[in-house]
Amino acid sequence: MSAATPPFVGHNDFFDTAAGGPGGTMEFRLLAHHDHSASIPLRHLGGESHRNPSPPRFAPAGAAERDYCRVPRPTADRLHIAKLLDPTKVMVPHLHMPPRAKPDRANWHETEERFRLLVESVKDYGIFTLDADGCVTSWNEGARRIKGYEAAEILGSHFSRFYPPEDVLAGKPERELVIAIAEGRVEDEGWRLRKDGTRFWADVVITSLWDSATGELKGFGKVTRDLTERRQAEIALRQSEEQFRLLVDCVAEYAIFMLDPTGHVVTWNSGAEKAKGYLAKEIIGKHFGCFYTKEDRDTDLPNRLLEEARSHGHVRAQGTRVRKDGTTFQADVLITAIRDSTGQLQGFSKVTRDITEQLRIREMETAKLTAEKANEAKDNFLAVLSHELRTPLTPVIAGASYLIENRSAISDEEMLEHLHTIRRNAQLEAQLIDDLLDLTRISRGKMILHPEAVDIHAALRDVGAILQEEIQRKQLALSYDLQATGYWSWVDPTRIRQVFWNLINNAIKFTPEGGRIKVRSANPSPTCLRVDVSDSGLGIAPEQQQRIFGAFEQGEVDTTRKFGGLGLGLAITRHLVEQQNGSISVTSEGKGKGACFTVTLALLEKRAEAHPVPSSSPTPSGKTHRILLVDDNADTLRILSALLSKRGHEVKTALTAGAALEWLAREQFDVLVSDIGLPDRNGWELMREARARRSQIRGIALTGYALEADIRRCTEAGFEFHLAKPVDIDALQAMLHQI
Repeated sequence: MSAATPPFVGHNDFFDTAAGGPGGTMEFRLLAHHDHSASIPLRHLGGESHRNPSPPRFAPAGAAERDYCRVPRPTADRLHIAKLLDPTKVMVPHLHMPPRAKPDRANWHETEERFRLLVESVKDYGIFTLDADGCVTSWNEGARRIKGYEAAEILGSHFSRFYPPEDVLAGKPERELVIAIAEGRVEDEGWRLRKDGTRFWADVVITSLWDSATGELKGFGKVTRDLTERRQAEIALRQSEEQFRLLVDCVAEYAIFMLDPTGHVVTWNSGAEKAKGYLAKEIIGKHFGCFYTKEDRDTDLPNRLLEEARSHGHVRAQGTRVRKDGTTFQADVLITAIRDSTGQLQGFSKVTRDITEQLRIREMETAKLTAEKANEAKDNFLAVLSHELRTPLTPVIAGASYLIENRSAISDEEMLEHLHTIRRNAQLEAQLIDDLLDLTRISRGKMILHPEAVDIHAALRDVGAILQEEIQRKQLALSYDLQATGYWSWVDPTRIRQVFWNLINNAIKFTPEGGRIKVRSANPSPTCLRVDVSDSGLGIAPEQQQRIFGAFEQGEVDTTRKFGGLGLGLAITRHLVEQQNGSISVTSEGKGKGACFTVTLALLEKRAEAHPVPSSSPTPSGKTHRILLVDDNADTLRILSALLSKRGHEVKTALTAGAALEWLAREQFDVLVSDIGLPDRNGWELMREARARRSQIRGIALTGYALEADIRRCTEAGFEFHLAKPVDIDALQAMLHQI
């Protein structure tokens, strides 16, 4: 073409159908209104269509309207012109097809037949051919299955009927053929129509077919694949991904984000922003190692975790992580390797949870559980210890009581004195066992005191008398300097004796043989009594004096090894003094210089409030009972039976619950006096069975188990009274008197 020759616009017959008017409409309009060609005179070269032999006159819009005309041309020329002219580029150089060598046609027909059979047998792909005008010329089984047309229905039809109306109006079928002519092939994905009007998503490849000998266009090959299911899956996947993204982004309690294969952040959710303090724009693209402490980075922990996740699929770890502001938190982290279908690593997902508060709560719960278990173990230990120590003491105290009550038969006054000593010390030992249980009561705030007016000087001398044997054994000198004129105080008599016993006993323990112990009293004020217990013993280091009153404290380790003990005495002593509105302190000039413990108590305002000490001798009441006495200790059974019989009661004895039930089956009893820890059945079960058989029978429990829970279980079983071992016969008689 020369510059004087108007450019050509070619068309073929299918343009008439597609455009709904004369061929070349789309191309003409493109050129007529294009910036580079609007002022160029255009001449439309066309040809008569077998579908429209006398096309109506077409009046295009624009300045080139007067230049529009139709000049009949053969179809091949029109398509060649279409290839020559690219409407989107106004004009392109003329393209000449290089001449091709003629093929060897010896086996042409045989090969062509095999290829036809192969194509027709394919069911998953619609494979068919079009002529140069775009009309269907062949149809395989796959095309029939995908599009729904039988071959007889579709052969000769224009392929544009497979496109949705909006694509036809937009000229998409024609454009695809033009591109296939110009570039050899065109590939597209989009909606296509089946015979029944339904749509499917298709992957389409159109290839132009040229005569190798003449270079003329023979037509087009078209391959169509139904990708509807894949597209639906992709849409569902995208929707799922979007839903998951929205879900992840809404999770505020977990930091959820993605890393690329090298560990750089590529996504960031609101939970990550909350936990770590970074905005997405601040952290995306940075290496996730910035969340780790310097110590962890120095050991290459971040990359080692990625390597472990890469090797094992995932890795879980807990440790300290760093926020944007530099503060740290305890984190639980899960890193998972993300791979595609071929196994290629795509990156990592990382989920981080701030567990600082959970760890704190867990530590508290663990500490609480440990403390509860320790308390439970301690309570169990003290209960068993109490039982094991009380049981053998019962016959000792009861036997001593029996001998004292029958002292007329004993001529040796010295023996009588020793018997009093035995009973007094045994009773004090029982009180000390109670103090072990009191440690539990102290820790729980359940220590109960029974105050009354007490002569403190008398209490001090009583304790000294009890400890006299040990004082003499160590050849110590115990002296009293009781200068106080006011020495009565409103305190628990048993507990205040325990206080003084602990102090004097400690002085004996930590003072070498030949040493001195001094007990002094004074009234520093008209309302106060002060008692000092000093010794010439080992002394106490200054740093030990502040904690000597703590539970289980006994100075230095070598002191504990040498002198033994649990270190409970001073802790209990301090609590007993303070609970009675007093105070206790210690002074010492250091090791080897002795120590002085000082107790201050409030004075009793009126001496008349003092209560007389009740007599320990039995008081016959004249009220007797038929008693069934049950205990698995034969000595206890024998002595208690004798003491009760001496007081006028009729007593039957049993060593086991089974023997007791046999007595209950044969005879009537007023009172069941039973130990709890029996070998065959416990005393609680025995009491329930006795009440079931004899509803009027009353009960007194004798037990070495003296905790509140034990007393409650006795009451629930039907016992009216609970008496802790070692048994005080007067206390037992008083209970019997109330029945």
